[in-house]
Amino acid sequence: MQEAVVITGASSGIGEATAYKFASEGFDLLLIGRSTEKLEKVKTQAQARNINIKIETLAMDLKDFDATKLQAKLAKLSKPTILVNSAGVYTQNKPDDTSLDIWKDMFEVNLFGSVKITQSLWPIFKANQKGSIVNVASTTALKPTPNTSAYSASKAAVVNWTTCLAQEGGEFNIRANVVCPGIVETPLHNFYNAKANEKDKIHAGITDMQLLKKIGRPEYIAESIFFLGSEQSTWTTGAVHNVDGGINIK
Repeated sequence: MQEAVVITGASSGIGEATAYKFASEGFDLLLIGRSTEKLEKVKTQAQARNINIKIETLAMDLKDFDATKLQAKLAKLSKPTILVNSAGVYTQNKPDDTSLDIWKDMFEVNLFGSVKITQSLWPIFKANQKGSIVNVASTTALKPTPNTSAYSASKAAVVNWTTCLAQEGGEFNIRANVVCPGIVETPLHNFYNAKANEKDKIHAGITDMQLLKKIGRPEYIAESIFFLGSEQSTWTTGAVHNVDGGINIK
């Protein structure tokens, strides 16, 4: 039976790579992001990987989540069984010069946006007695680094919330797992758009931080998200899965 996956943050980075992976595996897609233009580009690329699937896009800032618009898009697809909460924002901050607005922004997108869309899909998963939620957190949720307090705290909340979802969803065959990426080359990081020579230096520094001696790529994370979202992990829930090149234990 055809199934659909809902992916937030689908216009770039990990969300984009995840869209391509699920498209290749034959899932219908609902791609959510803030940029209509970027979403349409991802839709075109995903459709090229599988012409037999349906793909819908929804340009929406999760801070202004609209459940009615979400439901209207879902009505055009097969039943949703998987939700990937990949949308996120990141800003470095220091304890003595961080406005409360930065904290609010981090939690609004990284946590509350995911909570809102999960609340909308939960009744569908519950009624169908099937659902899989994959939340994207960060290794900083488990091992914070300096000047990331707001981001790390928001991602730590995602990990804790995911565990609660797993406990609450088990009786309805709803699974919830969380992926904790390390440093991945995505637009989330300032170095993504750095000049070539500067970027090479940054990459060298990041590479030295990894046990596996290479920087993360979005497709590495997408593979793990697919595993946890799909029936490949049918007996896995409440898992916290590091995909970080070993940075968390170095």
